Amino acid sequence: MKIFQLRSIVSAFLLSFCIILISACPQKPTSNEAAKEPEKITESKVTFLAVGDILISRGVARAIDRAGTPLAPFEKMKDVFLSTDFNFANLECPISGRENVVGKGLVFNMRTKDIEGLKKYNFKVINFANNHAMDMGVNGLKNTHKVLDENGFTRLGTGENLDEAWTPKIYEVKGVKIGFVGASYVSINDGSGAARNDYVARFQDNDRVKKAIEKLKADGADFIVATMHAGVEYQRKPHQPQIDFAKNAIDYGADMVIGHHPHWVQIFEQYKGKYIFYSLGNFIFDQTWSRDTMEGLALKITLDSKKSNIQANSKTNVGQIELIPVVIENASTPRVANESEAASIMKKIGANEKILKP
Repeated sequence: MKIFQLRSIVSAFLLSFCIILISACPQKPTSNEAAKEPEKITESKVTFLAVGDILISRGVARAIDRAGTPLAPFEKMKDVFLSTDFNFANLECPISGRENVVGKGLVFNMRTKDIEGLKKYNFKVINFANNHAMDMGVNGLKNTHKVLDENGFTRLGTGENLDEAWTPKIYEVKGVKIGFVGASYVSINDGSGAARNDYVARFQDNDRVKKAIEKLKADGADFIVATMHAGVEYQRKPHQPQIDFAKNAIDYGADMVIGHHPHWVQIFEQYKGKYIFYSLGNFIFDQTWSRDTMEGLALKITLDSKKSNIQANSKTNVGQIELIPVVIENASTPRVANESEAASIMKKIGANEKILKP
């Protein structure tokens, strides 16, 4: 009897000890409890400037020589360039390493030293998918890649093979990932687009466009820009291939489409609530024979980003887009258009307001 009582006391003691031990241990929250974790939100604004064609060759190179500094084409808009988190442009000329060649006719080349303006004035993302990418041959293309990479630029649209050319890029600032994919209407400057090569992304390749945008989304891009070098030169309205590329890109998931090549500013529109700018025209260029080729449009794009620990609540959207009409002087140098000049440029593209809201 005494043995039985002793066993009961020991069992009760052990049971009480286990209960105390279990209650003292921290409990892993259930999935429902974890879901109730307070939402943490980080809000930020990112601004970037998008401009049209930059040619640092031919007449622009001669203007640089006269000024004695590669910064000259950028000086009249330096405050605008430095007011953003980064800037984006189409580079219309290879950097071949042939430093005595400044370009002639329709064959362009940029001297390595003349990259200084792009570096100093905040140009971080460069599209190189255009009809002049191959002006200095394959070696010129490869040297361009080398120079851009060594100087810290994020480049897109060309590569040593088509897989590299179609590899989309993400530029991250303030924790916001902005994706870019770029393509050209031709592989070389043959006019027709009949010739193809393994180095320049072509905007007719819809499957490639779709896969590039899908990759950006999979890689966590918060906002996606598709850019095209395409269109009929010296025309105010886009032609059907531009429209097709732009709308397909938005259907695939792009948030904005920015175009260049026609040397004129073209009209813009919204499609499914997303902006399409078919051509921003010239920016740094030497086409002095007409008023239209000495005008351009820059876009100061503000993104409003809300990052949440609840992924479904994270959003990055256009806050506003400021239209900045520009006039090119000295066959090289853009400046912000004055009031009457700006009104004229805006009228040509049917724009009534300089500030666009979503």
